[in-house]
Amino acid sequence: MIRVSNLDAAMLYAETPEMPMHTMGVLILEPGDVLDAGVPFELARKLFAERIHLIPPFRRRMVQGPLQIGDPHWIEDPEFDLDKHLVRASLPSPGSMQQLCEFVGEFAGRCLERDRPLWNVALVEGLEGGKFALVMKIHHAAMDGGRSAAIAGELMDTSPEGRVIPPPDELWVPDREPTIPWLAADTLRTLAGKPRRAVSAATKVASAVRGKGSSEPAQPATMEVAEKPPLFEAPPTPFNGALTPNRSVSLVDVSFEGVKAIKRAFGTTVNDVVLAACCASLRSWLVAHGGLPDKPLVATVPVSIRHDGDEEGNRVSVIRVHLPIQSDDPVERLMALNDETTRQKSRRKNGGGGDILNDFADLVTNVTVPWMTTHLMGFYSSRHLADRVPPLWNLIISNIAGPPVPLYTSGAKLRQLFPLGPVQQGSGLNITVMSVVDRLCFGALACTEMVPDLQDIGTGFVKEIEVLKARIE
Repeated sequence: MIRVSNLDAAMLYAETPEMPMHTMGVLILEPGDVLDAGVPFELARKLFAERIHLIPPFRRRMVQGPLQIGDPHWIEDPEFDLDKHLVRASLPSPGSMQQLCEFVGEFAGRCLERDRPLWNVALVEGLEGGKFALVMKIHHAAMDGGRSAAIAGELMDTSPEGRVIPPPDELWVPDREPTIPWLAADTLRTLAGKPRRAVSAATKVASAVRGKGSSEPAQPATMEVAEKPPLFEAPPTPFNGALTPNRSVSLVDVSFEGVKAIKRAFGTTVNDVVLAACCASLRSWLVAHGGLPDKPLVATVPVSIRHDGDEEGNRVSVIRVHLPIQSDDPVERLMALNDETTRQKSRRKNGGGGDILNDFADLVTNVTVPWMTTHLMGFYSSRHLADRVPPLWNLIISNIAGPPVPLYTSGAKLRQLFPLGPVQQGSGLNITVMSVVDRLCFGALACTEMVPDLQDIGTGFVKEIEVLKARIE
């Protein structure tokens, strides 16, 4: 039994029917000769059965006391059943990418059931060209986007012939359900330690808000440090407000080598190019849907703080970046973003970043109990209070490193892997990109009512990459 970390637990408490808190991956595979020997769904089931021990969170279920006062725990699910996590679907052949996006959007809008490990996979057949898709849904409490991306390397192989998967070193043993007396005793221990932990967390959060880490070294007077945007600097946009349960999806991809060529030509980073392309696309979308706000958008950009060997739960912090949507010059936007992200990196390197997400989660979970947090989030969501509160940020933009080499499963080759992150109350748009060998895959997930014509944002991303490439040719 493993205690759920405060950051992971906060993602469980925050979930409502309007705000499912899972990440997703859409893997597009092209059949090969080996796959012709069997039905894709049957081969997928065999794949998961053979490799489930390589992904420990996939057999862990959350348990919590009946009054939801103490901390939740992960247990090795004594009732684990692989067939409850795999579903088979098909599109009218030949299924288009738009039809796949509609299926993924509907799949994304449903919360994962809490009485089993928090993941599901849909195998979708009928895509044009004989392709099929694995649509994976994993709760953010179980693992962050970076860890979820690594699953592809565990489920797939670097050659069409595959590899022999050795059995686990130890036989998997399910846990027993904790008893009510044990949960009661654990709750008492948890409650006794809350005041001390709350004070410690409050100190860390206060230091982060002031922009000074507790262990931040003295800085030379000449050192340039990024200024943090004020908390409520984000301007109102159509995609900021209260969520509904409905989701829409946009999936597109571009040449990764083209993105790297832009990076080299302008002396920036891949992430800067991604942010610039998103900025241009959002600018076009806003012009078509009511006009531009009078100041830059504020994007929250997750930053991995995972260390080698650190594989459990979420290990992520965030920075906030201004998107200069008022500028109509592609290069000017790119260089402005490069300047800001360079300053942000300098600030984090010199102790100003900290682990604000984890510190804030520690504070919230130690000044409340799970029952209270869950009901507060339900009240906030059901009363649409996000429509009345200024947004802390406009959207989330993530850039995740994907597999650098070709991957196969049962002879089928992975062609694209589109990542999707959850949207939050107040921010109905999440954009995530992932590099997959020679492609950069773009996934946008949005609240349907807040972001109509979502595909235009994906199309705009592709167009801006072409515009920047034209500037260097």
